[in-house]
Amino acid sequence: MAACVGQQNVEGKQIPFGFSGRTLPHFTKDDCGPESRGFVENSYLRGLTPQEFFFHAVGGREGLIDTAVKTFETGYIQRRLVKAMEDIMVKYDGTVRNSLGDVIQFLYGEHGMDAVWIEEQKLDSLQLKKDEFDNSFRYELDDEKWKPNYLLPVHVDDLKTIIEFRNVLEAEVQKLETDRFQLGTEIATNGANTWPMPVNLKRLIWNAQKTFQIDTRTCSDMHPMEIVEAIDKLQERLKVVHGDDAMSIEAQKNATLFFNIHLRATFASKRVLNEYRLTREAFEWIIDEILSRFSQSLVAPGEMIGCVAAQSIGEPATQMILNTFHYAGVSAKNVTLGVPRLREIINVAKKIKTPSLSVYLKPEVNKKKELAKNVQCALEYTTLRSVTHATEIWYDPDPTGTIIEEDVEFVQSYYEMPDEDIDPDKISPWLLRIELDREMMVDKNLSMADIAEKINSEFHDDLSCIFSDDNADKLILRLRITSDEALNGDMKDESAEDDVFLKKIESNMLTEMAL
Repeated sequence: MAACVGQQNVEGKQIPFGFSGRTLPHFTKDDCGPESRGFVENSYLRGLTPQEFFFHAVGGREGLIDTAVKTFETGYIQRRLVKAMEDIMVKYDGTVRNSLGDVIQFLYGEHGMDAVWIEEQKLDSLQLKKDEFDNSFRYELDDEKWKPNYLLPVHVDDLKTIIEFRNVLEAEVQKLETDRFQLGTEIATNGANTWPMPVNLKRLIWNAQKTFQIDTRTCSDMHPMEIVEAIDKLQERLKVVHGDDAMSIEAQKNATLFFNIHLRATFASKRVLNEYRLTREAFEWIIDEILSRFSQSLVAPGEMIGCVAAQSIGEPATQMILNTFHYAGVSAKNVTLGVPRLREIINVAKKIKTPSLSVYLKPEVNKKKELAKNVQCALEYTTLRSVTHATEIWYDPDPTGTIIEEDVEFVQSYYEMPDEDIDPDKISPWLLRIELDREMMVDKNLSMADIAEKINSEFHDDLSCIFSDDNADKLILRLRITSDEALNGDMKDESAEDDVFLKKIESNMLTEMAL
């Protein structure tokens, strides 16, 4: 608005040349300056020049077209999704089935909850340190001087003297510790401590504290044993899957496991008394409320969840940018995103635009870059083309010498001590000279000898291959065709065709030869 509008883009690049060698006839040819390629240096406040205005309009036009195309693309995707899933519903036995009665899920979402009633809740015990955990959940029963202000003196004496009570409270803390271990190792392995769950327990506690006018300075009239028993009973009453056969019991356990962990951690007896200071009346109200809210959160049979699922994919898809050009030019990030990627996934496309592979390394390899690089080099399919900088075909009649000044030194040194005996007469005067790219060679962990060896194993004695040293200024491969009969008179015509043959070999080697 006030400073500078900036660069205008079309398909993630600067404004392209619309005329030959320029964007508009107002510029000279081959002008690649910022003005001619769509940089708007004025602000809206100062006003744009005619050229700037035009480029700005060009850039804006793309957005409009994109929006129009996107709505129909995503609309069509959504329609196909709805048609594919329109018959899927929750049946009266809690399973998810289609119109033929095929089971799609034994329990909707594996927990039987309707997403409408689910919200993010914080897991209190997950990120606590050992001493914080003990402070929140454990009673200091062994401490002689322990006189808590949140328990009635009668109850304190009970806990200290009656061994059964102590065992129950110890078991409660043990259960909380195993819950916490299970959360960290199996459920919330990424360490996140907010998860979507039914029945917002914290809100219920606040409501109870307000409704029953709880004074946090007073002591609760409840006995810890009552709380432990009430929560145990409540967990048994929270039913998602009814039935007493082995499968139903297992399904019920899996469906309520996460919520029960959350429930036990929130209503541990010490927290109810110490943190929330709930009276008996308030606590009983909360227990009833949890039960009724939990039942309300269960998905209603007859819910047409196929359409809900289709809409849940379709709605964010309409917000997607049709073509993403944010990473234009960054090859590593240049993956198919947005609507085109969604279309590939839904169509189960056989040939996807940017196939990629994530390789997870074992612990012994994943710490050092060099080791990871070795794995990459071993896995990656490398053709000769990817390490080649340039190729040339020369007529160089003297096989033991050369007319190319750069190569004289290594050719002569090679023929002073040749690797194998090759009769110079059998070697064609035509030469295929390949210059390799040092950076790529180092990156792919290849040496000149490796490549020469590969060529020899492919072509055996039909090609004579000599190469420069790995540390030379330029990495050069020199290839010549060898033939069995000496090149006497009749062979002279054929040697003329060698250059054509070399060209064929060259294109074949570049594309076909895996290193």
